Amino acid sequence: MRKPVLTIGFLLIVVISLSMVKIFVSNRILTSGSALSQVQDKLNAVKVENTLLSEKLYSMSSLTNIYSEAEKNGFVEAETSFVPGNTLPIAIKQ
Repeated sequence: MRKPVLTIGFLLIVVISLSMVKIFVSNRILTSGSALSQVQDKLNAVKVENTLLSEKLYSMSSLTNIYSEAEKNGFVEAETSFVPGNTLPIAIKQ
C-alpha cells in the first residue's frame, strides 16, 4: 500500500517541477521575442534611412545639380575650344 502513494507523490513532484521549467522557458522565449522585434524595428528604420540617403546622393550627383552648383560658384561654359591647327599624323606611313 505504501508503494502506490510514493509513486503518486513522485509523479506529482515531477509534474510540478516540469511545469515550473516550462513556465521559466516560456518566459525566456517571450522576452527574447520582444527583444528581437525591437532589433527588427531598428533594422527597418536604418533601411529606410539608407534608402533616403541613397536617393539624396543620386540627386546630388546628377549632372543638372552639378551644373547648377557650378553656375552658382561662377563657372561658365567654354565658348571656344582649342584645337591645334597644324597637326602631324600619329603614325607616318613609310
